[in-house]
Order: sequence, then C-alpha cells, then structure tokens
Amino acid sequence: MPMETLMPESNSISLSEEKFSSLMEGDLETFSALFDEKGLMFYPNGKVETKPELLERLKSKKTVFLALDLKKCISRSYGTTSVVHGEGLFTINLQGEELSEKLNFIDVWVERENGWKLVSSHFIKMV
Repeated sequence: MPMETLMPESNSISLSEEKFSSLMEGDLETFSALFDEKGLMFYPNGKVETKPELLERLKSKKTVFLALDLKKCISRSYGTTSVVHGEGLFTINLQGEELSEKLNFIDVWVERENGWKLVSSHFIKMV
C-alpha cells in the first residue's frame, strides 16, 4: 500500500489559485489537467456540471472568467484529501452579459496516482 502524502496547506491553496488562473487565461489544457475525470462543479443556482460539460461550455465561450479578486483562502489537509475554502469577487461574462458576484468557494483536492486532482468545486453566493 503506497504511503499517503499530507499536502501542505499552502500547496492546496496554490492549486486552487492555479485553477482560477487557468480559467482567467482561458488555458483549458491546464484547467483540464487539474480537474479529475469524475470531478463535479456546483453553482450557486444549484446546477451541477461534469468535467466534459464544463469544458464544452468553456470552449464555446458561453462563460468567460474576466476577473477574480480573492479576499481570503484557508485550507485543511486530511491525508490524501485537502479542502480549500475561500471568498472573492468573481466577474464573468455569461452568454454576453457581464456579472460580478461575491462568492464563497470550496475546492476538494484528492491525491491520485497522477498527482493532486480537483474532484469537487462548489460556488456559494455570499449573503
């Protein structure tokens, strides 16, 4: 049985920052490499997307990430799992309409054979 690696909490925050950076830059290759094949994205409206659905929407430019101002991030690691909580101001172009929202997010990273992968990403509207 392979020994599990405890990810330093700053490393998981860096992975979430890399995820957001790749979205801002439209770098779908990097984003895809970070996102697990069985990963899911959860939105404030309750919509859930699989990796193929999400990549297709991003490729079609129906959703374009324009800006992100992260206010804070904290992380906790549990063996082969790391959870990042954060909040920020997200600006996106959604089907031609520019929207800015304050959102919380939760990213769940799991160590796989081919490195750390994002298995679940949740966006929650701040009240």
